[in-house]
Amino acid sequence: MKKVFAIALTALFVGGVALTSCSKYEEGPKLTLLTKKMRLSGTWGIAAYLENGVDKTADYRQFVTSESTTIEKDGNWNSTATTVLGTFTSSGTWEFINDKEDVKMTTTVSNGTTLSTPTLDTMHITKLKNKEMWTKEVNGSTTYEYHYEAK
Repeated sequence: MKKVFAIALTALFVGGVALTSCSKYEEGPKLTLLTKKMRLSGTWGIAAYLENGVDKTADYRQFVTSESTTIEKDGNWNSTATTVLGTFTSSGTWEFINDKEDVKMTTTVSNGTTLSTPTLDTMHITKLKNKEMWTKEVNGSTTYEYHYEAK
């Protein structure tokens, strides 16, 4: 009987630690069995765009009619955006930084041309689910939020 109690107590302790350690992102999820890399990998499109907390998705859609970003588990990504000015492509590498709270995207190719100086973009993840991801970027006094959905 003592052995069963010890096993149950150990399982409760381990489960409690696992549950409290899974909530990394501000908006969730609280618990998931998928790794962060598995949740980040896939093809994404923008569902909502906010500036300083104000929904600007309609304004965004007047300029960008469609976009698709594919993030691979191997650390590569590629993106296509169709805008009123034409279609643009880019690709590069990505990696988690800051204890997997941020993603650093390095653009190495833009519209078929290899960049002599790659560009860097860091996104702070606020929500990372299997089919939903929210990111936030701050530039000066403006906060940009992107809500992505899996395609």
